[in-house]
Amino acid sequence: MKTIPYYLALLGCWLSLSAQAQQRLTLKTSVDYALKNHVSNTIYENEIALAKQKSVEALAGYLPQVNGTITFDDNLKRQITVIPAGAFSPTEIRLQFGNQYNTMGTAQLDQVIYDKSMLVGIKAAEPNNQLSAFKKEQNQEQLIYNTVSAYFQVLVIKEQEKLTLENEKKYKDLLEILALRLEKGVIKKTEYDRTKASLNNIVAQKSILQVNKQIALNRLKNAIGMPVTEDVVDVESLNYEGMALVEKENGFEIGNLLDLKIQNANASLLSFDVKRKEAAFLPTVSMYARYGGQSFGNEFGPSFGKWFDFSTVGLKVNIPMFSGYRKSSQLKQAEISLLNAKANYKLMSDNLSMLYHNSSAQLQKSQSDLGINRENLTFAKTVLESTTVEYEKGVATLSDLLNSDYSFKEAQSNYMTSLINVLSSRLEYEKSKGSLKSYINQF
Repeated sequence: MKTIPYYLALLGCWLSLSAQAQQRLTLKTSVDYALKNHVSNTIYENEIALAKQKSVEALAGYLPQVNGTITFDDNLKRQITVIPAGAFSPTEIRLQFGNQYNTMGTAQLDQVIYDKSMLVGIKAAEPNNQLSAFKKEQNQEQLIYNTVSAYFQVLVIKEQEKLTLENEKKYKDLLEILALRLEKGVIKKTEYDRTKASLNNIVAQKSILQVNKQIALNRLKNAIGMPVTEDVVDVESLNYEGMALVEKENGFEIGNLLDLKIQNANASLLSFDVKRKEAAFLPTVSMYARYGGQSFGNEFGPSFGKWFDFSTVGLKVNIPMFSGYRKSSQLKQAEISLLNAKANYKLMSDNLSMLYHNSSAQLQKSQSDLGINRENLTFAKTVLESTTVEYEKGVATLSDLLNSDYSFKEAQSNYMTSLINVLSSRLEYEKSKGSLKSYINQF
């Protein structure tokens, strides 16, 4: 008796672990998982870090640069200098200057005082950082879109599976009634066989749906960055009718779309590139300070024994004069790229506006179809119920019952299809409007 609580606790732990192992995903948890765990998040986080390091690199050009240099020369054969005859001697004099071994060490500090090209590069860091942030946000929107789309695919199969199970039960019950009537000789065997064949088709369809559902679940796991080996048994259903409702339009600001923000940031970077190419024609000013020491001699060991130091401070002005049209060509290329970026912005703006209005029209059409199919489903259900009563009373034939049942199943399928179309159209509408994140927060 004392071991009973132990076994009960063990059973509870097992049930808890079993429940955790078999997950049921919701739409919200799927999106949250994708935004936290998908590998693409790491890539765009790295892009942001890379942009920050590029801004540090641009700023570094205006900071002091310190370098040290050590040289050792072994003048194996020193150059001979000839003094012509007549100046100091009636014959020419041949001399060798310098020593065989020469060692020098210097440290130099360089400081840019004015370089407009570098200043433009520093200013370009801000749009570059914005660009990487926009791309990360765009990736998150794409993850949301892919996750919701994959989730809807699972729901389609799940609802089809639900209808198939209901139809299977209905036909099994009908087959039991027909079996009794066949024994009594009330119906022909062909009527029983016809119903049996319909049931077999439903069973085969159920098997196909089970495989398709697992495939759809694997696609969902891939979309959110979850290992395919993770045990996910099902997804939670949604309030389709509530999701089909669209709130009152609060205005469409095309400038808020991430695609246009990214294109605008690219154009901004190209404008800075034009300014940088223009600055290449301007002079640059820098200063330097150098300190070093030198030792020399004709014998290897003693040549390191005595050092003579020196120091220099200077100002350097570099004035571009002629580069063989290289700089002017680079400037023209940058200007043309900027013009293309502005043209692409206009093209993208028109395309995105078209996508928004098309998705809005498609959503309205899907909502209209949903209302029609909802009404047809109600009519088909009423007809099936009436035909069932008439068949039980012997007024209607089995063909009438099966035909009305087929019409009801077709109405069910059309209604579910219209629901999914509304959801898909809503997804495209929210994407074209740039409001996917606020849309997903509703669930």
